[in-house]
Amino acid sequence: MPYAIDEALATALVTLYPRLVQRSPEPVKVALQRLLDEEHARRGMPDATGALNPLALTQGTLLKEEFDLSTHAHHAGWTVGALIVDVKGMIHINARHGFAAGDAMLRAVVESLRTGFPGAKVVRLQGDNFAALLVPTSGLLVTEGLREPTRSRLVADARASLPGDAEAPDFTLALLELTIEQPTHWQVLGPLVWGELERAYTLERMGNAEGLQRRRLLLGGFVPGRSEP
Repeated sequence: MPYAIDEALATALVTLYPRLVQRSPEPVKVALQRLLDEEHARRGMPDATGALNPLALTQGTLLKEEFDLSTHAHHAGWTVGALIVDVKGMIHINARHGFAAGDAMLRAVVESLRTGFPGAKVVRLQGDNFAALLVPTSGLLVTEGLREPTRSRLVADARASLPGDAEAPDFTLALLELTIEQPTHWQVLGPLVWGELERAYTLERMGNAEGLQRRRLLLGGFVPGRSEP
């Protein structure tokens, strides 16, 4: 039986996304669809490119199984590798060849990462910025030697997806090895990983990274025992 949305609930929904719905003839429907899309993203439903939304990482359970299966086996810390890929000049590709061609190229980029790194989790950080997470259960390790083969494969796969007269795009490619010591539970991993992915990409783009970036974070969060008199 259909459920009727009362005025108070409708107002609450619209208030969640004021800019999104301001010009829509059906603002409640648009707001409700966005709410559903975000929930699907948190649960790990891929977007149109085939990549996962950052919400699956920061608010969802993307790393729960990784924590459960591997954290106790790694006494030196929980480690994840990452290749962060950004398409250079995406705005020009869309302008010259249309958004449909640009979307097809992004799907090719994601598929290139998925096939090149089986078992990795491919996350869409921004519109044309992706990260392949080499999680512990994938058995894959990030090394500087992956940079040029990955770039070459991305260029070839992206070029194959574009019209015949299109030039192949170039890519910004950052590599990160992140170790988190003493993670207390899986919920802390996602936001930390996301923040370090963004940091690694920014340093690479600004020219402040020298090869593979390695970082180690120590989580010292605990409740001190109460001292007895």
